[in-house]
Amino acid sequence: MDTELKLNKILSQVKKLNQLEQVALVKKIAGIIGENKQSSKKVSLTQLSGLGAHIWHDVDIDKYVDDERQW
Repeated sequence: MDTELKLNKILSQVKKLNQLEQVALVKKIAGIIGENKQSSKKVSLTQLSGLGAHIWHDVDIDKYVDDERQW
């Protein structure tokens, strides 16, 4: 079944709920989203050290900063 069709079917069912039931549903959905977010892998900032360093390898940083300050 197409995702858009599924969502429309769900929305038509949600519209049949009263306001308190809709709020309860939103809270449950937010809880599910929060669980998914918490289960994602956490990355320490120290693990990002040096990421993208190859991009700046041939760049004179002082000149770059001076150029950026001129605009």
